[in-house]
Amino acid sequence: MPEVEIPCVQCKEIFIFSEKEQQLFYERNMPTPQRCTKCRSKKNASKAADPSSKFEIVCDNCGRHDRVPFQPKTGRTVLCRDCYQASRSRARVA
Repeated sequence: MPEVEIPCVQCKEIFIFSEKEQQLFYERNMPTPQRCTKCRSKKNASKAADPSSKFEIVCDNCGRHDRVPFQPKTGRTVLCRDCYQASRSRARVA
């Protein structure tokens, strides 16, 4: 995979999507980034600072109450942070 130049949708600067990053995004089944690293960092920081962007959930695995950064969809499993991390570590081992 060759490096790819992508224009940031936020600041309009061109950034390089390296082969290493492409492989990482592919392994994690993530879409190609639309923002440069600097704009992604700013967006993530603003999400973390805004508690209203978190949603209350009850974990489908352990029943614990937690907050998640996405709107849960009806009929889809939602996990607390601990159960999510545990499921990810099990997936890596398998």
